Amino acid sequence: MAVSERLVAPVDAVRAAPPAMTAVPVRMALARAYFLTLALLGLAVFVLGLGNRFTADGVFLIPPQVGWIPPLSARAWSEAFAIHQQDPVFAACGGTESLPLFKTLYWWEWLRQTFLLALGAVALLGLATAATSRRYGFALPRLVALAVLALAFWPARWALAHLVDASRTVASFNVGQYRHAVAVMFASAALAAVLASAAAPPRPERAKSWRVEQREWLWIAAILIDIGFGALFAARDAAASWPSLLGYEGHVLPPLAQLLSYSPWWLNFTFNPLTIQLTHRTLSAALWVAASWELVTAMRERSGTGRAALRFLLITGQMASGIMTLVLAVPALLSIVHQVGAVFLLAASMAFLRPGGLTTRTKVPS
Repeated sequence: MAVSERLVAPVDAVRAAPPAMTAVPVRMALARAYFLTLALLGLAVFVLGLGNRFTADGVFLIPPQVGWIPPLSARAWSEAFAIHQQDPVFAACGGTESLPLFKTLYWWEWLRQTFLLALGAVALLGLATAATSRRYGFALPRLVALAVLALAFWPARWALAHLVDASRTVASFNVGQYRHAVAVMFASAALAAVLASAAAPPRPERAKSWRVEQREWLWIAAILIDIGFGALFAARDAAASWPSLLGYEGHVLPPLAQLLSYSPWWLNFTFNPLTIQLTHRTLSAALWVAASWELVTAMRERSGTGRAALRFLLITGQMASGIMTLVLAVPALLSIVHQVGAVFLLAASMAFLRPGGLTTRTKVPS
């Protein structure tokens, strides 16, 4: 009788168990919601800053000056447009904008700055909360890593400017595509890291045997390089030089003399539209082949099939959107879909850095 009584847990202990069991999932759910909010704001800033291909002549690189409070009347809009017309940059570009187009550009830039401000505020709020709260301190390393990644853009930009100025050959050309490529690569990496944190948020408990999937770093590096060439592709308007999917003016590939028309030879990979497009196509095809091989191997070994299938589908979707963007003469919506798709592909590989990052559920500690 006495033994059987000891086998029954006290009522207070039974009632106290559910809060302890649910504390970790609740904190992880809040962390996921925070990173998802950060990702949505970052995605809005990314899309609004991609190049804005909504003008008749393509990319407008110089947005109009905007204020915190936009014009709220027809007279205010006319005054703002008159000030914009006096801008030397506007005159240099031909001065062909109309008032409706000016409003589109104004609202586009105003929204971009507004979302950027909100993104910074939410990021600082999360960083301060994680740094001062023991309950959410587990997210601090991830937030610090994101902050370091974002801040690393400025020294990289300074280094790029220094290298360009140091090279007479490079400085003699328009180097805007280099700045664009660096900006897109850093923005893509930062946004992908936030998306990966939303998909696979940090865990409150410390894993006893935490390891990193080393081969995922190869995927991340290859995808980032391909994103960089995609940015050069857009900045140099490479689609206009080679708009066909298969063949080039009756040949399989552009003639070697055209692919190596710039001197020194390496300048062709960053300035020659034909060479940039060929490199981007080759890298994308190589990624697809590697993803196909990974999927076949995973199905044969019956291990990691979910990860391989997801990556294969993402890369296949990327290639499809890229092909349609090229064939249809780079429409705005498809161009944005293609560039955003690359970010999601990169985010998947970042989430895969942790074994089972997107394929397993977190176990609640007992």
